[in-house]
Amino acid sequence: MVALTKNICGIITLETRSVQDARKLSQQMKNCPNLLASGTTGRTIHSVYVVPEEKRWWLTYPEDHPEITGAKKACVQVIDNLLYPEKFAMRIPSKKTAIAPCGADCPTCPLREQYACPGCLATIHYQEPRRTMR
Repeated sequence: MVALTKNICGIITLETRSVQDARKLSQQMKNCPNLLASGTTGRTIHSVYVVPEEKRWWLTYPEDHPEITGAKKACVQVIDNLLYPEKFAMRIPSKKTAIAPCGADCPTCPLREQYACPGCLATIHYQEPRRTMR
């Protein structure tokens, strides 16, 4: 039997240096396959992401390393018991790019090895993860 993944949700709030930076970063992430909703309030970006539970690290990483996002400060809230949506269909762009929407270059990203990350689904560098059998 194949182990099925459970989705979790992350609400990420980023504080940027300016209103323009907030708009630019928010616009940049609009093609992220995990993004459910995003918007800005002044210098702050509020985004909601849905990821498989094994990618919790992806949600929480910006809080300890906000500079990787281009922000001054980040706050992350993870919702473990996601009730709705029960199923989440990632938005895969029709044209995949070399660079991920977040700006990561998947083949050289240190998180790829550190977290066994398969890369971003929006890039040509995505590698289908191996599923474990139970």
